[in-house]
Amino acid sequence: MNKHVSALTLSLLFAACSPIPYTGEKISETTTPTGFNVIQTSTRSIPEVGKLAGQETELTQITATVDAIDKKARLVTLKTQDNRLVTVRAGREVKNFNQLRKGDSLQLDCFEAVEFEIRQPTPEELQAAEVGIELAARAAEGDKPGALVAAQRIDILTVESIDRKKELLTLRAPEGFVTVKAKYPENLRVVKVGDTVVVKSSELFAVRTEQVG
Repeated sequence: MNKHVSALTLSLLFAACSPIPYTGEKISETTTPTGFNVIQTSTRSIPEVGKLAGQETELTQITATVDAIDKKARLVTLKTQDNRLVTVRAGREVKNFNQLRKGDSLQLDCFEAVEFEIRQPTPEELQAAEVGIELAARAAEGDKPGALVAAQRIDILTVESIDRKKELLTLRAPEGFVTVKAKYPENLRVVKVGDTVVVKSSELFAVRTEQVG
């Protein structure tokens, strides 16, 4: 799991901060060359307190059938619904790997979400900042492989400097500084030095298998 907010994430978050804030929702759905279905959503709203709020989410899914298994290398070849072959490695955290059989149906979901608000943090958020929470559940011994892993984190960032000529924004976090290039230059007109950005990130990974027949 990510232990800090990446420069890429911050760049995406500020990408919709125009002089007149955009509000609404955009949804896109694509299929990768390896057969993964990716659904992305982007929402923006004006909160009751603060300048702007937004959320970026990405859901990656694949439904496939186990086509081949290399138990020694812990490699699984999957056949997608449109007959593409994808090979993935099962980590040691997959406790019931030996229960997997050719022909089994597999469903994998990976969900990531980042929410932000340009406002002052609450006392509860300040206390929880920088302390990630992670939960994990595994399939019972002898069952088909399955896992659920979830993580949440709050980061409190401060706008340190703005370079409108170079379209750069530098933010300060307890562990240091991060500089990002604004996707849209007009974004920098919305924020000012000293603004506080509350960022909440969460990840969810789930995999389950079912025996066919």
